[in-house]
Amino acid sequence: MFGAAYFGFAAPAIAQEAADDGVVYAGATVGDGYNAYAGALVAMPGASLGNGLAVRGGVSLGEYRYDSGGTRIKAEYRSVELALVYQTSGAWGWANFSAGPRLTDTKTDPVDQNNRREGTRADGALTTDGGLGNEWRLGWFASYDVGDEAYYTQLRFGPLLDASSQTRIGFEGSLQGDETYDRHALGLFASTAVARNMELRLSGGVGKTGGRGKDGYAAIAISRLF
Repeated sequence: MFGAAYFGFAAPAIAQEAADDGVVYAGATVGDGYNAYAGALVAMPGASLGNGLAVRGGVSLGEYRYDSGGTRIKAEYRSVELALVYQTSGAWGWANFSAGPRLTDTKTDPVDQNNRREGTRADGALTTDGGLGNEWRLGWFASYDVGDEAYYTQLRFGPLLDASSQTRIGFEGSLQGDETYDRHALGLFASTAVARNMELRLSGGVGKTGGRGKDGYAAIAISRLF
């Protein structure tokens, strides 16, 4: 499944130029499995969106599949997390760095005793996201579970086609995995403002989960500054 089987949130790609207090976001991906997520980032007192400290909370759920000992395993998960975020921004773009606890409940069918994620587990998560440039922007998102050694990384690159609507079209790619699962994907994305302080992003492409054939994916994300 593309789109973070274990990391069910994604940072919004809105330029953090105004002194806003935070952002709410939600999204979903379907492919070789699915995931859905929602969350919010709120600047702490004395800070603003893009500058200083913030707190982020998020929830997610989904399903992914993998092979173990010649058996096809289906895993369903639910996750909740809370993180302290350090934000920085300027004419160059913005970057966020965060750390905090993540609680995940995973059920495998048939039960996979070799999957350390089976059951309810608490872990520490390290995350970074950001965007470099404006006319041509390189955006990134990366997350790592310290205990489970699970990772998810994604890059996006595309030009600004219309400044008034902040419309972009470009390319995206991702890598994700842990000891039981690995996947990579390539695709296209399009993003635009659909209302004041609100951005919609659509994307899709081709992915491949280790040892299996290629498949398609489609994703939607929406975020709003406040």
